[in-house]
Amino acid sequence: MSAIIRTADTIADEAIETLGYGREHSTWLSALMVAIRLDAEHNKGRRVADLATLGQHLASDCGNYLDAQASDLRRALEVLEVAK
Repeated sequence: MSAIIRTADTIADEAIETLGYGREHSTWLSALMVAIRLDAEHNKGRRVADLATLGQHLASDCGNYLDAQASDLRRALEVLEVAK
């Protein structure tokens, strides 16, 4: 089985796409923190636990995805370095 060697441009595009994913998750987490603050101020915190659980899930999912992508991109760059 032969390995597919990605080009530096392809790897860079994947890295930029990954950064976009992280940015999107950051926006969601920011909105969630606003929702938690507003719930605490105006709803006596009735939904804080549920919102915090959602935040934990989003943060964990994002962290796991970014870790996996970083490892994949590093491996791809190492292959390019070996192919030089």
